[in-house]
Amino acid sequence: MMASPPPPSSGFRKLGITGTASKETSGLKGTRLSLHSTLQQTSSGIQSLDLLLGNGINLSSSLFIQELDRGEYSPVFARHFISEGITHGHTVVCIGERVASWLDNLPKPIEQNTDMQAQSEDTLKIAWRYKRKIQSRFSHSYDLSQQRPPEDLTTCRLYRNSDPSYEDICHYIENVVQENQDNVVRIVLDRPMFPVADEAAFLRFHYNLRKIFAQKNVVTLCLYPTKTLSDSLTFHLNQLYNYILSVESLPRDKKSVFKDYHGILHLVKIDNMCTFTMPIHDVTDRFFKVQRKKFIIEKMHLPPDLSETVSRSSNTPSANCASSKGIDF
Repeated sequence: MMASPPPPSSGFRKLGITGTASKETSGLKGTRLSLHSTLQQTSSGIQSLDLLLGNGINLSSSLFIQELDRGEYSPVFARHFISEGITHGHTVVCIGERVASWLDNLPKPIEQNTDMQAQSEDTLKIAWRYKRKIQSRFSHSYDLSQQRPPEDLTTCRLYRNSDPSYEDICHYIENVVQENQDNVVRIVLDRPMFPVADEAAFLRFHYNLRKIFAQKNVVTLCLYPTKTLSDSLTFHLNQLYNYILSVESLPRDKKSVFKDYHGILHLVKIDNMCTFTMPIHDVTDRFFKVQRKKFIIEKMHLPPDLSETVSRSSNTPSANCASSKGIDF
């Protein structure tokens, strides 16, 4: 007697609650499935930037920030990126001259109101397995006025070498990634091997980094002042990285229309990874401002013209249908 064929497998896949980190689907802390592909995503540490990039940064991808000026505000992105990794318990690899000062000034996450949590626990009657999912958060908000204590930096790896080389940096990153296969590895590259002495060796270095970035549990943030790079190097770097943002600071002019903002964020590139469809992204430029406690990215809206000098002509024809005066048939 022939055995009955097995039932067809269902295409249903449990995604978890939107906006939460699901360990059941990924096994990695601080990740969730992308809405556009089958890749896992993690947060950049800035919620408004996550929305701009497609609800987060895909694992096995890299974000390249082009510093169009002296790099005054680009470290704010890196500090949020590092602090978000520490909050989730990710392994953070920091390479560059300025990263040591960034680690001393990381923003502290804003804790939720404990009174509201206690009240919600009394009023909401939810099964414990769903309650645990709701309490886990994919992204966090941070207070720039408060710094993280030094004991929080246990998962950070700071690369120290007085005479670094391209091979040493790649070998160091590979070892850290191999040691943390069961955890997300965040790599922060702040102008490595800059200024560029050998363009051919510089490109080989970034091609080798691309191989490391492609591993399933790695996400990378790289910063370079592109105005000091040649057009050829800038073109090749744009091809190697998945997300590209340009950060441009604005002059401090109280009479300018942009007086409430500190800079412009240009969205240059977003890769469509592991998907046949074209996700619809809002590619318009964003403006950002650094407040005492918050870093805000938003669209710019021009204020309405409320000037008292604006007057209407007195001979404007009336819109009343009952009067035909001034209407030429």
